Amino acid sequence: MKVSTIDIVWSVVSMIVLAVFFRMGHLIYGLLIIYAMMDVIFFGHIFRIRRNMENSIAVYGIITEYHKEKTGKSYCPAVRYTTEDGREINSIYTVVSRKKQFETGMEVMICYDPENPMSFYFAGCENELTETYYRFIIMGGIISVILLLLSIIR
Repeated sequence: MKVSTIDIVWSVVSMIVLAVFFRMGHLIYGLLIIYAMMDVIFFGHIFRIRRNMENSIAVYGIITEYHKEKTGKSYCPAVRYTTEDGREINSIYTVVSRKKQFETGMEVMICYDPENPMSFYFAGCENELTETYYRFIIMGGIISVILLLLSIIR
């Protein structure tokens, strides 16, 4: 697993927020602040993904194979396609699925980012790139509301 600088910064900031609010006797408020910070980061990711989609170029690609995730329960299709400038790209889809959506050898419409041709998504499946962020935002919101109500009741 690759740990980036933002992951380390996020961990340190989260621990500081929790420590401060724990010391003040309001740990729940610290958790709510961390959730709010996560929302800002997730909406930033969603915005960046949507912005990159606006510049994408549609081409046909061929499903060459499927890669199994380490758990063996999820798959990632590998796709070969040619960019507008003639580069042949072999890339693996970043969204995992429990089933194989396409047959190997099947030609499918994909949209790739011209600034990063290895990054693509399947045409008509744009929401796959952001749905996990929305799921975390909604589930975190429900938990946050429950925590807030519990703190008010006490």
